[in-house]
Amino acid sequence: MKRPLNIFESEGMANHGYDSTLRSLRDCSSHNKFDRIISLGCNCELALSIRDYFGIERAYPFDWWITPFQALWKLLEGRFHDLFNINNLEVSSDLLTVRDKYYNLLYHHDFKKTEDEKIIPELIEQQIPLVKQKYDMLIHRFFNDLQNKRVLFIRNRDGNIPHLDRDATPMDENTFVQLYDLLEKLFPESAISLLITNCPIFPGIRRKNGCIVWDEVGHHYDDYEFFIGSRRGWQEMFSRNNIFYEGAGITNSVK
Repeated sequence: MKRPLNIFESEGMANHGYDSTLRSLRDCSSHNKFDRIISLGCNCELALSIRDYFGIERAYPFDWWITPFQALWKLLEGRFHDLFNINNLEVSSDLLTVRDKYYNLLYHHDFKKTEDEKIIPELIEQQIPLVKQKYDMLIHRFFNDLQNKRVLFIRNRDGNIPHLDRDATPMDENTFVQLYDLLEKLFPESAISLLITNCPIFPGIRRKNGCIVWDEVGHHYDDYEFFIGSRRGWQEMFSRNNIFYEGAGITNSVK
């Protein structure tokens, strides 16, 4: 397994704007209205919840993968280099999913399955051209749709599941400050905020053009399902953060 991400205190702790009164995006005042709300994984629970609450149907690359933090970082830093390389793909022994060994992520929804939800290994290679074409478009959309916009990125959970090598990156504030810094470099003309859910909670951080905040999604409701979460829990969390989505009219999902 690869070494965990080298976490460092970029810009110095004193400059991060730690604020004990910043408990949610509601407290971020001018930074709770967004043109784009984007899932950064770790799985489809988040994408489904964004679509359900905000009515967003437009797809982006991280919506349907299972992506531990190291994979997320590597994909963003390398601008999604070498996706779906057949030499890096392996079907799990239980035939439930396809792993990318280079990124240590799962393409859980991208390849055809039997009626009993089993991957068909002999059909993987012939599907790759169309799958790559789809993701080339989604990646182009990701880097173009978010420029010069008010963007809320959301990251949910650490992404560790049995089919993957364990990612030991600490889910602490410095890890997410570093992620925010990377997002700012990728989208320098955009006003970015970052919401982290279902990870350890830390005081919010005010940045020049946005905020970093943490929250927890309730899972104790009767509607909770594994890998989907609780619809009520997600609705309560989004409502509590007073998030306004102002990008209505953006369509063409390419699910």
